Amino acid sequence: MQLKKPIGGSLAAATCGLLGALPATPAAAQEVDNWDVDSSVIYYGEDNDRVQNVSLDLAIKRMFDEDRFLNLNLTVDSLTGATPSGAVPANVAQTFTSPSGKKSYIIPAGEVPLDPTFLDTRVAVSATWQQPIGESSRWSVGFSGSHEYDYLHLGVNTRFERDFNLKNTTAYVGLAFAQDDIEPVGGAPNGLTPMMADVDDRDDDFRGGGDQSKDVIDGLIGVTQLLGRRDLIEVAYSYGQSDGYLTDPYKILSVVDPVTGAPVAGPVGGTPFLYLWEHRSDSRTKQAGFVEWRHAFDRDSLALNARYMTDDWGVDSQTVEARYRWNINERSYLEPHLRWYTQSAADFYTTVLFDGDPLPEYASADYRLADLDAYTIGAKYGRRTDHGEWSVRLEYYHHEADPSPGAAVGDLADFNELILPMSAVIAQFGYRFKF
Repeated sequence: MQLKKPIGGSLAAATCGLLGALPATPAAAQEVDNWDVDSSVIYYGEDNDRVQNVSLDLAIKRMFDEDRFLNLNLTVDSLTGATPSGAVPANVAQTFTSPSGKKSYIIPAGEVPLDPTFLDTRVAVSATWQQPIGESSRWSVGFSGSHEYDYLHLGVNTRFERDFNLKNTTAYVGLAFAQDDIEPVGGAPNGLTPMMADVDDRDDDFRGGGDQSKDVIDGLIGVTQLLGRRDLIEVAYSYGQSDGYLTDPYKILSVVDPVTGAPVAGPVGGTPFLYLWEHRSDSRTKQAGFVEWRHAFDRDSLALNARYMTDDWGVDSQTVEARYRWNINERSYLEPHLRWYTQSAADFYTTVLFDGDPLPEYASADYRLADLDAYTIGAKYGRRTDHGEWSVRLEYYHHEADPSPGAAVGDLADFNELILPMSAVIAQFGYRFKF
């Protein structure tokens, strides 16, 4: 699961997010020789006892001169709750095995299966150093790292930008590389093999994948342009290549009768019904375009942005986002926020597999790869004090995913939802100060 964080500062922040790099902070927003500390506590809670997350974020910035600065970030996440396994509901109770193979859990008849064993703590750090090169150019270099109980991420990034046209135009290019190591509980399952009932039955034919890894390379190019005193536009393009283990080792697919929609019996040593571990391609190429327009009114400001992404898995997505900053007075402001997102399903997405059909090369029932529509609405209130600034943000998120065509056969047609819609509340308290 990925928690969405607000876009701040400029489009550079959003586009660098595509790379996992930290954006440069405008010099005007900082005071030389001061440490700027931005801290926050974020709560994310999904409905129906699904994922709950408490996140502590700490960002420390130090300006040494107009174009030379250090950026440090620390994030600690604690996640609990239940998450969709990929299986579909049935008219009978279903028994599933935990990833460790040491426990099992039962989902009552008629309920969409959720894995209640979801629990994780993540610690992430990153740092960026920016250095001027001559009078009109800047270069930055950074690294990022994060650790979960079954996941280790290490990455490096670099960025070069140059001003033109009396600093009314800025062009930039960036590159990032990351290597992730995945150590799934119980070992990585072999794709499209049955879920077994006991850890002792997990021989090399079923869960012999062991530890895995993947490499990610991202490139970014963009330009910002001032349009008079009140307007700024920024356009960016990114290209990303991922190679290695891109499968979710905890997601499964239900195998059902093509006529009745009932689950079919599992193999000897397996669970009572047949579930297969998902399998995705070991390569993914993404391309994305991003554009943002910012306008300053006499007191307030407006930011509008749009993003289009396409990949070779067949996923096409569009995002539109708007923020309006209303300065209530010299100390207080209110910032409403609206975001809309839609995507098409991956070529290998399927809600179920039908008994008797040949196994495909790749298959996943992860709703995050389905036809999906989502929106976020909320607002942020902030107030400056003599010693800093505090803020409160409250947002509501909702998404709905569609099952694959032809999935609702027989008994499955009787269920209102094969994929549960999901709503979440996001609450944040932040405090920013200098020393």
